[in-house]
Amino acid sequence: MRRILTAALGACVALGSVVLLGQSATAATLPITAATASSHDGNVPANAIDGNLSTRWSGAGDGVWIRFDLGSVTTVGAISLAWYDGNTRRATFDVQLSQDGAAWSTVLSRATSSGTTLSPEAYDFADGLARYVRVVGYGNSSSDSAKWTSITEATVSGPTAPPTTPPTQTLGVGGVATPAGAILVANQSSKYTINSGGTATAPKVYDCQGNTIRGGVLINVDHVVIQNCRVDAQQQYGIYSDNNTNVTIQNNDIKGVRGPGDLNAITFFGNGHKILYNTAINFVTGDPGDSHTDFIQTWVSSSHPTASDDVQIRGNKAVGPANPGRDNSIPSIHQWLMVEDYGRGGNSGGNTDGMRNWIVADNEIGDSWNQAIKLDGPDNVSITRNKFVGSSTRVMEVTSASTGVKFYSDNQVGSGYGSIGMSVTAGAGPA
Repeated sequence: MRRILTAALGACVALGSVVLLGQSATAATLPITAATASSHDGNVPANAIDGNLSTRWSGAGDGVWIRFDLGSVTTVGAISLAWYDGNTRRATFDVQLSQDGAAWSTVLSRATSSGTTLSPEAYDFADGLARYVRVVGYGNSSSDSAKWTSITEATVSGPTAPPTTPPTQTLGVGGVATPAGAILVANQSSKYTINSGGTATAPKVYDCQGNTIRGGVLINVDHVVIQNCRVDAQQQYGIYSDNNTNVTIQNNDIKGVRGPGDLNAITFFGNGHKILYNTAINFVTGDPGDSHTDFIQTWVSSSHPTASDDVQIRGNKAVGPANPGRDNSIPSIHQWLMVEDYGRGGNSGGNTDGMRNWIVADNEIGDSWNQAIKLDGPDNVSITRNKFVGSSTRVMEVTSASTGVKFYSDNQVGSGYGSIGMSVTAGAGPA
């Protein structure tokens, strides 16, 4: 995983303005007048809209579909799906919209269910006009029934309403409240290891309340929140989540990362990670030499086999020091975000199902070398409302292993970047 990077700067490219992330919005449920499907096994499509989670529609095959008729063209922004055996297997699917039932646009591609619940799961997408909403199934993760797509209940929602109150979470330590029942973490003089997690609906919260952990944080379990910690790493990583599900890393301040080797403020592996409103300013200590320095890094290999899905990276600030001359002795950021999927970047082993469904939004992204963000394999990634304030040859490097990556024009790119490095999608990205 060690790399030595070289780069040269080019011309300036600038884009629109940054929009701050607001509070989660709500949307009205739309009436579904009928459901039809490409096939079924006796579990008919009407079962998916009968309000009963004990009935289901089921169809077999790659590309099997169920279509919901809203009765007239209207604006839609989300679909909620409850999956048969949804607590033990993960479904893969597309969501498509059509105004006439003939021409279709895909608004979610190769999305996946969580595999952790029988309850409905909401999937947001960019608002669009549609009379028909279609779910196209590609089977599931079960070893004995992988060809099936089975939905117990579906609802379709309209456009999201604007937030009525300002967000309650702000940048840095103290930017999020300590909930009742949180585990209060005192000052630590060595690595802090988390070996006890909560549940999907009630993750266990570890809150430093501004105290300092010297030695970094190691997370070994699912369903955890770590927040409001001042992390003085004194090693190669600040916070490390090792093959876990549903981990939130929020409102921490990370510094003191030191080499040799890969130097990461945050390293994570696993599904459902949320990296929110952390700060990492001049976070590498000492001369990094030929070490590789990233704010966030993840990859797939035999030792870290999970291809991380459903990742949110929002509201973080990781900057400095400035290093436009690319001096190896200056502890600047090489890549703000570095992601390598199965078989990429010289790695081998691990799961082959691929990373998907990421959002990178509302971050302040500082100095980097060849590129600020490198995506080598993850699919369906939205880059939106970020502020790129450093310098680099390009903002993005997206290899041919990744599909469905969108860089929206609501990002703000400073004059230190030679180019975007990919096409720009007009308009605002998803919330």
